[in-house]
Amino acid sequence: MNEGDLDKIDIEQHAGFKNRKYTYDWRKCMEKQYIVTERAHFMCPNMHFGILLELDAHYEEKRVEASLDALAQAHPFLRCTVQYEEGTEKLYYVAKEQSMIYFEEKNSIHHMWEDYKRIAAEKWDLFEEGLLKVYVYPLKEGMKVLFVAHHLLADGRSLLELSQEFANHYVSGMSPKYIEEKLIKSIQDLPSKSELSGISKLLIKRTNKQWKKEQHQVTYKQYQEFTKEYVKNHTVSYKSYQLYGDKLEEMKTSCKENGISMNDLLMAHMYLKTGTNKIIIAVDIREKIKCYQTGALGNYATAIGIVCKTKTTDVIEKAKEVHKCVKAHMQDNRKLMLVLACYLEIEPTLLDSAAISALGGFKSKAGEFVGGSMFGFRKPSSYSITNLGKINNVNIKEAMFIPPASPAAKMTVGVLTVNEKMQLCSSAYEGM
Repeated sequence: MNEGDLDKIDIEQHAGFKNRKYTYDWRKCMEKQYIVTERAHFMCPNMHFGILLELDAHYEEKRVEASLDALAQAHPFLRCTVQYEEGTEKLYYVAKEQSMIYFEEKNSIHHMWEDYKRIAAEKWDLFEEGLLKVYVYPLKEGMKVLFVAHHLLADGRSLLELSQEFANHYVSGMSPKYIEEKLIKSIQDLPSKSELSGISKLLIKRTNKQWKKEQHQVTYKQYQEFTKEYVKNHTVSYKSYQLYGDKLEEMKTSCKENGISMNDLLMAHMYLKTGTNKIIIAVDIREKIKCYQTGALGNYATAIGIVCKTKTTDVIEKAKEVHKCVKAHMQDNRKLMLVLACYLEIEPTLLDSAAISALGGFKSKAGEFVGGSMFGFRKPSSYSITNLGKINNVNIKEAMFIPPASPAAKMTVGVLTVNEKMQLCSSAYEGM
């Protein structure tokens, strides 16, 4: 489909935003995209995350609807639910004729965190609902917009790009370009030397075999019932704070003088504050994989565990050691792509059972091994940081990245710097 074709699409104005339908048959323009590495997020609690934007522009409902329409036209996944392929356990994204973005105007920004926490407690049926929820908070001057994505829709970088497209369209009238999503579907999509070692392959092969012998699997209904109780009994708290002006400039200068990155410095502070010797970091791999289409939604990131055992209490010395450890992992595709390579080898229905088995909601030795021993779901214990980097955008006043609260992580910190103002937000399980 060409970019110019978007001008030929008519939108029928029906009552209610969710009923807007497109006359073009979108199902014919999107190659069937199966849920492969993303499947790790399918049956796992708290697999949603957000971007909170503040815009200087005045709130107008129809204008918001028009901008969300533009996003839905440009990104097929925003018109999708998920579906099992007939006669198989394969999952794929199925395109609808209408936008599947949920949109709601809220009364007060003071209730934003209550609204966000409520999303976890409410049923989010991916077979019936879309993968993006948008909440708008009108202010006396300007507005705040909360984008909440299910992890099947996007990673943090994808959601950040999407939220910028919204801001650019709403404030400046810039229409996003049509992008056809193409996801990671096999080891061939990853860079060379990403394959698992022989021992790892053998271990997963044996676990897959054990799973098949068990002859049972988790249904989506079982997962929904489990996650409702899990969220009720495992409260997540969120904290946010800002760094800007002299303090941020001081940190940037220190990084430059010592040959470290801002993320190295933030990780060093986390190591020293928590006492942990391992932090999980998210790594953007868009430039390394073959299937990525610039601007596409989807998950194009991996996660690696950085172990730093140096005993120093000096934050700069710690950051220098962190820098060395991260660099070593980044140069080794086998380490960098390990989690994705595992996802590609594990039986999809076994991957579905990983979190619920390790967390005690389903009996499966194979599922408990994958979820508990491989992915750390048995008890939140790890610390994690996802830094979406730095952007400048004249249409955005400020923005914050709200990280997911994975059952495997005791605390996750999300970092985003917009227009020289850094916002940090943490999600943490209470009492852990």
